Amino acid sequence: MTSDIYGLFDTLSDDQRTRWLALRQFLDQEIAPIADAAWLDGHFPMQVVEKFAGIHQLLIPDGFSWPPADPLFAGLIKLELGRVDPSMASFFGVHWGLATASIEVLGSDEQRARWIGPMSRFERIGSFALSEPGSGSDAAVGLTAHARKDGDGWVLTGQKKWSGNATFADVTVIVARTDTPGQVLGFLVEKGTPGFELERIDDKIAKRAVENVVITLNDVRLPESARLPKLNRFKDVAKALAIGRFAVAWEATGIAMGAFEAAHLYAMERHQFGKPIASYQLVQDKLVRMAAEITSMQCVCFRLAEVARTQGLDAARPALAKVICAGGMRRVVALARELLGGNGICLEYGVARHFADAEAVYSYEGTQDMNTLIVGRALTGISAFV
Repeated sequence: MTSDIYGLFDTLSDDQRTRWLALRQFLDQEIAPIADAAWLDGHFPMQVVEKFAGIHQLLIPDGFSWPPADPLFAGLIKLELGRVDPSMASFFGVHWGLATASIEVLGSDEQRARWIGPMSRFERIGSFALSEPGSGSDAAVGLTAHARKDGDGWVLTGQKKWSGNATFADVTVIVARTDTPGQVLGFLVEKGTPGFELERIDDKIAKRAVENVVITLNDVRLPESARLPKLNRFKDVAKALAIGRFAVAWEATGIAMGAFEAAHLYAMERHQFGKPIASYQLVQDKLVRMAAEITSMQCVCFRLAEVARTQGLDAARPALAKVICAGGMRRVVALARELLGGNGICLEYGVARHFADAEAVYSYEGTQDMNTLIVGRALTGISAFV
């Protein structure tokens, strides 16, 4: 594999390697052929839900658990999704890594019994809603979506923004404030609930196959049984975000690998002045710079998976991985697009979609600035943002 110069993938166990190769084959055969068309169309290809349902035991042979029982293989899933189709990485990450995981970690026994099995098998799909039209990086203090106690239940008002999968999700995790200072609650809002209104965001230049929305909560009435009992403050939400940054670091690495592999193939096959452009020094320089970025990103991800397995994840380590890998990804896709010249903006050459999608990955699960400041807080003991 041209994008694994240090042989890190050779360190996989026999079981991990077998499952990893099976996943690569699945994605190359089932997802790659439809990725460009779905991106152009701007709609999620619903037929892939059934395809993912067919391989769920490959992904979690021992059943769903969170944090993942095998962090390394969980990272490889996101890496391979990013390598082939970042939109599918978002679909998967929102469904499993945010919605299902929130119910597993923050839900009641009854909520887990109802949702975890069907969601882990892709029989039911989840979404997650934290960001708002006016609140992103300042979500810890800036949320305006409101939950009001009303008799034995709750009434939700306000808006949410982005929330991938929400147009077809069976359940959406909604995070809202109450009138109690510092209190943040989570709720499970099922599809078709009165007052739960969705508007697609169509004017995107990245991850166009992800169906992002603006959610309007128009006096959404919910029973107490819809509340996640273990989500009571923003620090509880942050648990899911830390694991999400772990996953996004892997996804960014996969996006970089996909762009590099396409650029490498192009350099070997494209002829100018009578010989392949890979024979020119400046082209080789670009390939080496991309390979160097990817190698460092892979080393970070593999080590972080081991830390997750043996020590668990704090806030700073996944944040630093996101800073390193998202920054490296952005540099790699820019070099890959540059190497392809004019063809770099055409989908058929395998770089343009990754180049555009990388911009979304660079910003979500915390911007580079916010993740930098999370690491800075860990280094100094001083918070520079809250």
